Amino acid sequence: MLQVIQGPSKSFWPALCALGLGALAAYTAVAWILQIQSISVAPSAVPNATQAVVPPSAQNAIQSSHVAAALGAPKAAEGQSGAIVGASSEHQWTLLGVVAGASGRGSALLAVDGQPPKAYLPGQTVAPGWVLHSVGHRLARLAPSQQGTPTVILELPKAEN
Repeated sequence: MLQVIQGPSKSFWPALCALGLGALAAYTAVAWILQIQSISVAPSAVPNATQAVVPPSAQNAIQSSHVAAALGAPKAAEGQSGAIVGASSEHQWTLLGVVAGASGRGSALLAVDGQPPKAYLPGQTVAPGWVLHSVGHRLARLAPSQQGTPTVILELPKAEN
C-alpha cells in the first residue's frame, strides 16, 4: 500500500489573529490605566490660565484704531473727523467708520465730544437729544430724537491712495 505523507502545514492566520488579540488586550489595559490615573489627579493640580490686565484707556485706544481701520477710516487722517453737512449742533461729532448694506441697515462708529468711539445702530441714541437716523455709503445721518428727518449728515473723508 501506498501511503502519502504530507509535510507540516504552516498557516500564518492563527498567529496573526493571536497577535491582533494580544495587541488589543495591551491597548485596553493601557487605556484603563491612563483613565484611572487621570481620575486620581486633584483638580487643584491643573494650572489656571491667567489673563493679562490691560488698563481700560489702553483697551479703548487699541480697539478704536482697529475698528476704525476695519470700517474704512483712512490711515493717514487719523485725527481727522468726518465732514459735517447740514445744521451744526452743540456736539462735536467724529465719524470714524460705517458698515452699511444696500437696504440701509448697518452701523456707524462715532465719537461724540471727544469720548471714545462707539458703534451705533440706526435708532440708537448717540447723544442726549440725538439719534442715529440711518447709514449709507461712507455717511451717517443724525436726527433730533423728537424729529424724524435727519438734520446732520456726517461723511467720511475720501480715501487717498
